[in-house]
Parts: sequence; C-alpha cells; structure tokens
Amino acid sequence: MTIPLSILAVLAVVAGFIGIPALFAPNAHLLEQFLAPVFSDLPAHSEHLSHGTEWMLMGVTTVLVILSIIWAWKKFSNYELDATEEKGIGKVLASKWYVDEIYDAVIAKPLLKFSGFLKNIVDKKLIDGIVNGTGRFVQYSSRQIRLVQSGQVGGYILMMVLSLVVLFVAFWNQAYILKFIHWIFK
Repeated sequence: MTIPLSILAVLAVVAGFIGIPALFAPNAHLLEQFLAPVFSDLPAHSEHLSHGTEWMLMGVTTVLVILSIIWAWKKFSNYELDATEEKGIGKVLASKWYVDEIYDAVIAKPLLKFSGFLKNIVDKKLIDGIVNGTGRFVQYSSRQIRLVQSGQVGGYILMMVLSLVVLFVAFWNQAYILKFIHWIFK
C-alpha cells in the first residue's frame, strides 16, 4: 500500500499547483488554459475576486480550521471510552454500526448451516451412498456370478440357450406389448 499511496500523494501535491489562485501566481492558470477549447462555446465568465477578498477568505478559513483543531484537541485529548455510558447513536457508532453482527447473522451462520447440510446429508449420505452402494453391488453380483462357473461345458451351453430364449421372448413380446399400448391410446 505504501507505493500507491506515495504516488497518489505526489500527484495530489502537483495537482494543487494546477489551479493555484491568481493571488499567488497571476499568469499560472494552467488548468483554465488546458480546458479553454472545451469551454470556448460557453459565455465568458469575467468576474474575478479582488486580492483583498481572497486574502480575507483564506485568513477566515485558516483561523476556523485552527480553532476547530484546538477545540477538538482539548475536548478529546483525555477522553476514555466507557462502554456502559454509551447510549443511542453513540452505542451504534461504538459497535461499528453492528456490521459484524449483521454479517454474522445474515451471511456467516446461514452459510455454515448450509455447508453442514451439504456435508452431512448430500456428501455423506447421497454421494457416498451411491459410490459405496455401487461397490457393494458389484462385489455381491460378482460373488453370485462366480457360483455359476462349474467347469462343465454342458452347463455353459444350457445357460447360453436359456439366455437366448429369454432374450427372444422378451423382444418378441415387446413388439406385441407396444402394439397393444398403441391400440389402447388410439
């Protein structure tokens, strides 16, 4: 943060000399000369303050700023904050407009509850249940299919023929079932 703030400070000091009052530099209206083409269509504004008026305004402003600084210094130099004496807007300001409490109630706590729901219900029960259930199903089905293997070729041929018959019946009946459903909903 130091480097950007230093750059901004230098630019602020330089920018202060661009519109310097005519009291200090009568011919140094650089900003006015730079923007002259932009404002050339506007009617000329030729009222200028006298040097005496400028001096008086600068003096009054400076005195008021110095008096405000002295008053604030005397009022708050020995000031100690007591949380029990804060009331009304002072309590709100001392509590930083309750921004932390509002953020905690509106954003942090609901997000923590929602993340707990996602962790305990969605992740552990649903996603892990699907993954672990798939693994248990594959393990169980592989144990059952293992029992079919007996090493006898005749048994294998019988299973193949029965499977083909089941598939044929299922596909043959499927055409009739589809025709029947089509006939019903005509």
